[in-house]
Amino acid sequence: MSQVDFYLIQQSDDQGRMYFACRLCEKAISQGLKIYIHTGSEQAAQEMDDLLWTYKPESFIPHAIIGLDEELDSDEEIPVFIGFGQACDSRATVLINLSEEIPGFHADFERIAEIVPNSETAKANLREHWNTYKEKGFELKHHAL
Repeated sequence: MSQVDFYLIQQSDDQGRMYFACRLCEKAISQGLKIYIHTGSEQAAQEMDDLLWTYKPESFIPHAIIGLDEELDSDEEIPVFIGFGQACDSRATVLINLSEEIPGFHADFERIAEIVPNSETAKANLREHWNTYKEKGFELKHHAL
């Protein structure tokens, strides 16, 4: 069964959430893992794409957007995939969920990361995620940062 990590961050906005997702990507890549970042919209996927380009001036996180980057199928070296809607990349083992909903394909991943911004609305939504994962028998972990 998959492990779900909930990261409670100090920032209360989506930008802070996406920045933390970049940090998680960096850590996962250093462990040789492939990551799929699920967003709620094409616009959010584009914003995540832009942030991965500029996250750190001294480094670059290789990535592609599913459905928008055409060379995706032939490039096995990409460690981070970004998507929205119902498509995901089966080569990834880690799901970073930045969507408001739990994607239907969440059980396909060994690890799932839910990033919880410091706002009551976001916390309430992600409490529902916690309960859903718990009901399904996932191993849950909480990280206050």
